[in-house]
Amino acid sequence: MPFSNQLDAKQFLVDKIVSQAQIQGIPLSDIDRRMLLFSVDEPESATGIPLEVLEDVSQVYEVKIIKLLKSAYKQDSDNPEERQKYRDAMRTLKGSDHYILVMASAALPKNGIGVSRLTWIGILIAIVIIVYVMLRK
Repeated sequence: MPFSNQLDAKQFLVDKIVSQAQIQGIPLSDIDRRMLLFSVDEPESATGIPLEVLEDVSQVYEVKIIKLLKSAYKQDSDNPEERQKYRDAMRTLKGSDHYILVMASAALPKNGIGVSRLTWIGILIAIVIIVYVMLRK
């Protein structure tokens, strides 16, 4: 069953990541969790995320999230309905500027769904603009 909106699709992926982190004993800070919900399309999603975090999106963070989502997907290998939810979430988020989509695209099988390099560049530019606007206030 497809997700009715992008927030539900994004929350599905976030829940998978958080659950897998708990299973593996990998700590996720409050800021780590907030970053999973960050979206260029929703400037209010940056609330509670320090500017220095937005300015320095760490590759270490992204690798950690990618590994967690890969592990969650692998753990669901015997559940075709759950695997379909991953595909549905990716389809629902396709074409949007949600930060989690960048990492999910690297973690999950492509199946024709993913984020182009151009979209990633757009996300980075939007982050810089948001930071600039927030600093001017």
